[in-house]
Amino acid sequence: MKQLITLILTLMTTLTVTATETTVYELVVYRIKGEYQDTYDEVLNEAREHIMKFPGIIEHQTFKSSEDELLFMDLVKWNSLEEARDAAQKVEQMMELAPFMAAFEEIKFMDHFELFNSEAMNKLDLTKTDKAYYLAKNEPQIVNVYNYNYLSISGVSAPEEPIFNGAIEAIYSVAYGVKFSLKEQNKDFVVPKMEAQWWVEGNLPFEETPRKEWHWNIVIPMPEFVAKADVEEAIQNAIAKKGSKQISEVEFKPLNEGKSIQVLHIGSYDAEGPTLEKLFTYAAQQGLEINGKHHEIYISDPRKTATENLKTIIRYPVK
Repeated sequence: MKQLITLILTLMTTLTVTATETTVYELVVYRIKGEYQDTYDEVLNEAREHIMKFPGIIEHQTFKSSEDELLFMDLVKWNSLEEARDAAQKVEQMMELAPFMAAFEEIKFMDHFELFNSEAMNKLDLTKTDKAYYLAKNEPQIVNVYNYNYLSISGVSAPEEPIFNGAIEAIYSVAYGVKFSLKEQNKDFVVPKMEAQWWVEGNLPFEETPRKEWHWNIVIPMPEFVAKADVEEAIQNAIAKKGSKQISEVEFKPLNEGKSIQVLHIGSYDAEGPTLEKLFTYAAQQGLEINGKHHEIYISDPRKTATENLKTIIRYPVK
């Protein structure tokens, strides 16, 4: 922790922003493997040549701890959060950056920051205005879910397949397009957490169905002031910018789950079995019948959270 504080203090002495700053800063604190101590400069310089070609990147700086030879911090300045997120996905997939990624022993901290001012404080955040929607207990409970309109994109595949990752990129492209458009109209909001419905079609139980046959519907709730026209405009702008066919598959529609049961699952997505058993047992005890799809709300960001600490709300509509 002492080294981390030293790094951040170093950052604060070199970073200056103005009152009209709209850019986003990505801060990554990481530890490299001991065998890279003498060659990391070479690895970093080669990686930076590729990193600086990402759309929206403005500046990339690397700081080294004054007390720990293996502890580093990258400060990356971006035009927008959307472009920063796009790049984060590509970094892990690019063969050209494989030597750079191989040097990492541990990522201690990663997040994005923007200038804090009164305008940012007035930004609508559903996790704060609708806490009941985003709070769940370790024990099952009955809830009445508020009906939002959602961005939605569906498909059939295993979650590790490119089509699923492409769908995530597509829906976030539209979500941030809506956000930035409405921000200009003084209706700014924090893009809500990603959610997904999962189901299978056929006679086999979900856990016995091949992963490539899993059906999914990725959703992101939108604030009440978001209109269909706002979404349609964002879709067209995103298609023009990125040319992704999947972006055209994003829809804007309600979910309407209403009365539901839910529970908080902590840990790997692949280890939900005991949590689900507890939830289904509760439904039977309450005389409730499942009346909809398996619904997950991803409270934790898997890129920043250890697998064993991931928090996911599991929710089912009931009658």
